Amino acid sequence: MELFGIALMTLALFVSFGFMVGVLFGFFGMGGSFLVTPALLVMGYPARVAVGSGMAFVFGTAMIATLKHRDLGQVDYKLGGLMIVGTTSGIEVGSRIVYYLEELGLASGAIGVTYVVLLGAVGLFVIRNALVNDGGDDSSSSHHESDGEIDPDAIPPLAKRIQSYRIPPMMTVAG
Repeated sequence: MELFGIALMTLALFVSFGFMVGVLFGFFGMGGSFLVTPALLVMGYPARVAVGSGMAFVFGTAMIATLKHRDLGQVDYKLGGLMIVGTTSGIEVGSRIVYYLEELGLASGAIGVTYVVLLGAVGLFVIRNALVNDGGDDSSSSHHESDGEIDPDAIPPLAKRIQSYRIPPMMTVAG
């Protein structure tokens, strides 16, 4: 049985994978596109389809996050414009490289190795940062204690609404 020209089993796999990526990486505050591309490569999709699908995933996630942060007044439009120019240039160069590697028959392998190196470097950076910032020495900690009470008017209405829900178990931290 098919829906939209896709077998229901494949459709269920894609929906469940998208849901898992969305939930897990929503916890970490980042998009899950870096998992989408390798997963599609492993499933046998061509490199250009896998990369393009990952980019579409990033675009959707970024647009939703940008709209939310715009509502909170946290968007720097000049920086955003510069990032759009840089990102567009990078996408164009990257797509040409992928097409060239496809002609040589090396696209899937090169993209896979690049992902492993990139994610390994990010992992090492995170580990290094955690060891440096959480070394147990309070003087080197990057966390700062609050200088005073938080102004209740500075808390966004959405945050107040979320904080108003009382879902057990509740606990407070006395200072």
